[in-house]
Amino acid sequence: MRLFVAVDIDDDLRHNFIPLLKLLSSFRGVKAVEPENLHITLKFLGEVNEVSAERIKDELGKIHFSPFEIEFSGIGFFPNPNYLRVVWVGVSGDGIYRLADDVEKRMRKLGFKKEKDFKAHLTVGRVKRIDSSSKTRLLRDLESYNTEFGRMTVKDFRLKKSTLTPKGPVYEDVAIYGEQR
Repeated sequence: MRLFVAVDIDDDLRHNFIPLLKLLSSFRGVKAVEPENLHITLKFLGEVNEVSAERIKDELGKIHFSPFEIEFSGIGFFPNPNYLRVVWVGVSGDGIYRLADDVEKRMRKLGFKKEKDFKAHLTVGRVKRIDSSSKTRLLRDLESYNTEFGRMTVKDFRLKKSTLTPKGPVYEDVAIYGEQR
């Protein structure tokens, strides 16, 4: 199964992203993330067998944290605005970095390699291919979204399973850690 560790976006905050998602969807070659799939990835684990999944669940259960605030603001791009592949909203707050670091340390104990340094962000769209005039228009239109989207309290994080389908990924919770256990 294909697994990752993430923080889901509060339902009451999701609606703040709808206008941005609609804008992204209006561009040919850009796939907006479905509102119900909005999350902050703390660590992508990839394909994992059942035995490893149980070890991961156990190791993540050893992480203890107190709820913390995060704020969503600004628009960014991976790898950069000249070569668009991912459109994201920035996430700030020390707690999200501490939690990601704890997840990283726990997963390294199980043999998962450290990827690149964690950059807290909320992926809102993926760019498949876009012509230069559409890209220029998209970048211009996104300037008005370079704003604050809101705050939320992180009370839990989740081990999630991702099933890839022709219509896009389907995510399901494998385990939830934190206040709502």
